[in-house]
Amino acid sequence: MDLSNAYSILKNVYVNFSKVNNCFYVYKYRPEYDPTSKRTLKKDVMSIGKIRETDGFGRIEFNSKFLNIHPEFASLKVLRTGKNTIHIEEPSTDNSSNTDNSRLLEARHMKVGATYFIKSAFMKSYSGRALKALYNAKTITKTQFEQLLSLFIYSIYEGVKHLDAIEFFIRDHIVPYKKNINKYTVQRLFDLLNSELIVAFYKKKHELMQEDCSKVQSSLSKRPYIALDGTNIDVNSSNINNADFGHAKSGNSVPVVNFLSLIDKYTGTLMGHCSYSGHTADIATLEGAIKQLAYYGCKDYTVIVDRGYWSLYNLNVMYNIGLQFIVHVKQTHGTLKTFINNIIDDMAVGNGCIKIKQNNETNYAACFEKQWSYHDVKKNSKVRKPIYLYAFYNPDLTAVAKEALIDQVRALNEEYVQYKQDLNKAILQHKKKPEMPSLSQANKDLLESGVIYLNTTHNRYDIDNAKAISHCQAAGVWILASSEKLSCEEVFMRYRQRNEIEVMYRYLKNHVEADTLKVSNEQHFNAKLFTGLIASEFLNATKLKIMDWNKHATAKEKVQLKDNSMYMTFKDLDTLECIYHDDTIITTTNILKRHENLFAAMSIDPVVLQNTKLKQGTLEEGNGLIL
Repeated sequence: MDLSNAYSILKNVYVNFSKVNNCFYVYKYRPEYDPTSKRTLKKDVMSIGKIRETDGFGRIEFNSKFLNIHPEFASLKVLRTGKNTIHIEEPSTDNSSNTDNSRLLEARHMKVGATYFIKSAFMKSYSGRALKALYNAKTITKTQFEQLLSLFIYSIYEGVKHLDAIEFFIRDHIVPYKKNINKYTVQRLFDLLNSELIVAFYKKKHELMQEDCSKVQSSLSKRPYIALDGTNIDVNSSNINNADFGHAKSGNSVPVVNFLSLIDKYTGTLMGHCSYSGHTADIATLEGAIKQLAYYGCKDYTVIVDRGYWSLYNLNVMYNIGLQFIVHVKQTHGTLKTFINNIIDDMAVGNGCIKIKQNNETNYAACFEKQWSYHDVKKNSKVRKPIYLYAFYNPDLTAVAKEALIDQVRALNEEYVQYKQDLNKAILQHKKKPEMPSLSQANKDLLESGVIYLNTTHNRYDIDNAKAISHCQAAGVWILASSEKLSCEEVFMRYRQRNEIEVMYRYLKNHVEADTLKVSNEQHFNAKLFTGLIASEFLNATKLKIMDWNKHATAKEKVQLKDNSMYMTFKDLDTLECIYHDDTIITTTNILKRHENLFAAMSIDPVVLQNTKLKQGTLEEGNGLIL
């Protein structure tokens, strides 16, 4: 092609900087003088490509639209050297070395260890597979899929508190989305993550879990056990409908939003979540969560909840649905108090009980089959179903109750002595007598039950020893109720394992830093909460897999988290660096043994991070110095 013709085509060009993609877009135009405004106007403006250099000067990468019109420019090297000034070079006959040098100059030194590990583990999880399924079903585009995946990777690593900093993170970390992501991209992703997409995500997730369960033909012993619990987070926005003043877990006097999560207690998989008003009590949220699980397609499971969800209505709901449950019983009902008084003497000495010892905690357990009367909606009448009460007696709880009772009476007597001194002083000075200090409800209950009494002989509060012993022993009893008959050890372990949901909440509020969400509207609040929960789920599930791996691994194969922290472990993985260009990864640092153990525990092949064939060959006999 004649270069003079090429110069005439690109005679008039200008550039505009794009903050979103962090590059300069190049446009050509036809100048036309306007006599009215006495200015030269740009006519027939056409985008022809872009310049990646930060100053807007450098090689123009032509787009497909321009090359379709002018294919001859595909072989030309066009440089923008100044305002409306370009330089065109003919293609070199031997440019292989130049091409290699330019590729080397364009390559970047990147951190690869942590993001590769997170991406690989995430795509093996149900959340990663569900996200991929949404892309395969064309619910989201490829760009949206890569952006969401990059957002989740960043949230797992750094949390959701400073999502605006993601554009600095991806400059030196390899993530699926190759272009720039900034705060405007995050806002568009939050607009994408509406309630319909989140529901579709959870439904896909449950479909995948059901498929896996059907493949292994899960029996009753493999029935999923779902832990259910709620918490709340602070909100600094007046545009959130559910934000209201309630019992803030943070202790701050700000509006909060309550939400409830459901996780598989074995794998730590997040099954769903619901958000509620800040003043909604936990006890009122169980029915909605169960219906949500049914809508997602989850069935044949046992729900495990703490005593905050114990109520006659909630149990009646679960019996009517036919849902299996394990519930920590709230022992304030008169019938349950009578039940405890009937069994406490035998349990305190271990009669008819089995001993369960775990983590320096000893419990004496016994199972009692009872009947539960409830209103059957289908039959429109009262029916009875078996309910199994698992009573546990913990001597440590009894000792704690005893110390608390002694301290309580001591504080009460100190207050009473101070009252008598004030009374005597008022009598001597002929002043108004002070009012006798009012008792707390707990102290009133102790007086009514006779555990403590006012000793008029010594003018003080004393403890009735016999009743105090029964009171403290009863405080050492805690009860689990279940709709199915299990062994005491099994129901104890299943309830203890529900603690994984508390661990997930700790990750949510500490590592993910979602204890306070600063957002502008309801849509972005729900999207940010969802992102934080997905990140917390990954961290919790990873910790569970590592714990399971360490149970069976040898001493050399065990995984040791750096400083017992997932965040510090990610930082440690970032010592694995590489030269990166156009999906080509050339590692510059070798993987260490502690990293290999972590990859092995998560069933991830670190082939991208090391030359495995060379390493295996080096370990064979016959290598080294030959004499």
